[in-house]
Amino acid sequence: MIDTHRLNLGTCAFGRAIDARGKPLDGGPALGGRSIPLELRAPLPNQRAPIGTPLWTGIRVVDGLLTIGRGARVGIFGAPGCGKSVFIEEIVGGCAADAVVVALVGERGREAERWLALRNDRTTIVCATSDRPSEERVAAAHVAVIHAAALRERGLHVMLVVDSLARVAGALRETAVAAGESTGRGGYPPRVFAELARLLEVCGALHEGSITLVATVLCDGDDRDPVSEASRSLLDGHLALSARLANAGRFPAVDVLRSTSRTMEAVASYSHLRAALRLRRAIALLDRVEDARSIGIEPADRATLAAIAAESRLEAFLRQPRGSIARQATLAHLFEIADLFEEDDGYR
Repeated sequence: MIDTHRLNLGTCAFGRAIDARGKPLDGGPALGGRSIPLELRAPLPNQRAPIGTPLWTGIRVVDGLLTIGRGARVGIFGAPGCGKSVFIEEIVGGCAADAVVVALVGERGREAERWLALRNDRTTIVCATSDRPSEERVAAAHVAVIHAAALRERGLHVMLVVDSLARVAGALRETAVAAGESTGRGGYPPRVFAELARLLEVCGALHEGSITLVATVLCDGDDRDPVSEASRSLLDGHLALSARLANAGRFPAVDVLRSTSRTMEAVASYSHLRAALRLRRAIALLDRVEDARSIGIEPADRATLAAIAAESRLEAFLRQPRGSIARQATLAHLFEIADLFEEDDGYR
């Protein structure tokens, strides 16, 4: 790791972009303020609070069908070209958080420049681009998490974005292999996955303040990839992006049936959960008969016919124009479509 033991972090970094050493990347002055030790300290179990409040993102398919709890850890899984960068930009722009911390680990310089232009008074960017040494890329992720924890200590609700967790794992692998550690599955030394767990365990909700994590994970569709597999085991939910949907022009290209939020039941109302279940069932039925319909075979059961009748309405709900959508508008749209499906047709 970089030989830096303390940095000035916290509210002094609002609206700023820094590197892994705390040096400004935005042309501004050096950060002043409270000096924070660079130690990853996860809260003890008795210090944590149960997740019971939704974190609205402004993304209709997420807020309606995959609601995230404040303090949850969520992964965005997808292959290159699925729209992960634009997706997280929209989440950052519309999320109901007091502060946003964005860790750009191994990112291209062009993408880093975009994020610098997008930052506002509640946002901090910690960046180590792809040309930086592996230890600096790892340090950038650590600094972002420690900064988010410092803001949480002040009682703030923080959205932490890590782009990407796969590149963090890659940088950890480089440092471990250079130190002579033996490799295991996928060429990753065992320490890599222990370090990922240490990093992610810092996040979560306390009785005052929280860190909600949204981390991108590069995934080419192979769920057996060790980083994807480890990430799924460490996270509270995953949003799977589909190359097929992205190529068809849907934004966001979220594959609802392959996505899940393990905190939704704890934060959504009964009527919200019931409506979301009806839409997910209709989406599943449409997916099941897609091949048959493509060759002219139409289903006869009432539940699938109801889903087909509402197909255009479902597609409109899953697509979103650029910009945030208010929670009230999302839920009203969700309930309106759910009311099209009757219990007599097999919908609960």
